Amino acid sequence: MVLTPWYTCCNMIRDREPIVGSFHVLCILALIVGSLVQFSDELESAVDYSNRNLTHVPKDLPPRTKALNLSQNSIQELQMSDVSILPELRALRLSHNSIQRLDFGVFKFNHELEYLDVSHNHLQNISCCPVVSLKHLDLSFNDFDVLPVYKEFGNLTKLSFLGLSATKFRHLDLLPIAHLHLSYILLGLVGYHVKDNETESLQVLNTKALHLVFHPNSLFSVQVNISVNALGCLQLSNIKLNNESCQTLITFLLELTRGPTLLNLTLYHVETTWKCLVELFQFLWLRPVEYLNIYNLTITESIQYENFNYSKTALKALTIEHITNQVFIFSKEALYSVFVKMNIRMLTIADTPFIHMLCPPDPSTFVFLNFTQNVFTDSVFQGCSTLKG
Repeated sequence: MVLTPWYTCCNMIRDREPIVGSFHVLCILALIVGSLVQFSDELESAVDYSNRNLTHVPKDLPPRTKALNLSQNSIQELQMSDVSILPELRALRLSHNSIQRLDFGVFKFNHELEYLDVSHNHLQNISCCPVVSLKHLDLSFNDFDVLPVYKEFGNLTKLSFLGLSATKFRHLDLLPIAHLHLSYILLGLVGYHVKDNETESLQVLNTKALHLVFHPNSLFSVQVNISVNALGCLQLSNIKLNNESCQTLITFLLELTRGPTLLNLTLYHVETTWKCLVELFQFLWLRPVEYLNIYNLTITESIQYENFNYSKTALKALTIEHITNQVFIFSKEALYSVFVKMNIRMLTIADTPFIHMLCPPDPSTFVFLNFTQNVFTDSVFQGCSTLKG
């Protein structure tokens, strides 16, 4: 039916074109059918049972399931019979459930399992025979006393991401995986605590990126010396500071920011005083960090003039996005002066409900400025001859 009008219009060259046209249509139909089959296979292979108030793993899962999402339920136990019928399973999400114990032996028949997320459960212990095919293993935000890393973890030669948490550390907890080339380690420190005036140490021997998550509602008080070989990216989440706890954070960062390979430092959800923020800038000014990023910053108490030494720095770019200011009466010059004199190349301060910078009084090193979603008008930098980047 499709070819008839097309053929009639082209009867002058009917020796060849109907065949070519038929071939094109058949190809298009084949592509459509192939795409539908592939889409159907993907729908069948990805099963989402998240947030269903489940207490057990469903027994009627499609045998060809490759990705299974069981997060945000009330599952208390995982048995071999739950997953042995899924030989093609590659990704399993079990986060935010009520699992207290995990025996890796249940995955005996899941030889293709690469992604396992059992974070945010109530795990207190696990068996020590993990699946060697794993690339992503997240055990963070559970109830472990010490880091659950056993010698058998050294067999996870494909592992790229590892998420862990504990209430205390021992210096060589991560020694069994020292030879692995991990890309990312997540350490949940929400439940971490030690006795007053005690300091623990942890050696993280090999990872490109380290992400530390602290308690969201407590002042920063973690006193643990964490050392990392050849760390390239450091991320910290939930940093709540006052003027007294500020030095605790700086002391914590001393070892982590020592190496020459750390180029990127990112802070998420930071609540701090202006005085502490400037002290943190000053500390990092002399470190090898080249890119400093702060997302969701809340400034408290007061904003007053703070001395700042703009000596030569390795820092190339500062990014601050989404600032909440809880100080409504303050010295604007104290605020302006810190940013306007920075001797760096790139500055981004976005989503900020107040003016934080004016035209620099002296020739500036800035070559890139990003002030999107701010209250600036064109008049702020009109005729500004010191910004020539």
